[in-house]
Amino acid sequence: MAPKPRKKTTVSAAPTPVEVDVRICFGIKWFATEAEAMAQHKIERKMGSTYNGGWFHGMACGRDASWDKEVDGKKLFACTF
Repeated sequence: MAPKPRKKTTVSAAPTPVEVDVRICFGIKWFATEAEAMAQHKIERKMGSTYNGGWFHGMACGRDASWDKEVDGKKLFACTF
């Protein structure tokens, strides 16, 4: 029996964050646009990233507007990882 052909997959490039903060249980990446934050969100969900310990242990990482911030008059969009 011939082996099944492998399904081709594409690797999408992760967007480059403007700022990164790593904490004990999770990290936060801030992006210049919400579209970039959502692209990173999709990557984190596909990888199955979760908070590791603490109050929110096991919660899925991804886009989290509660971490959005403004720096020098410009809004940055957050995604946890």
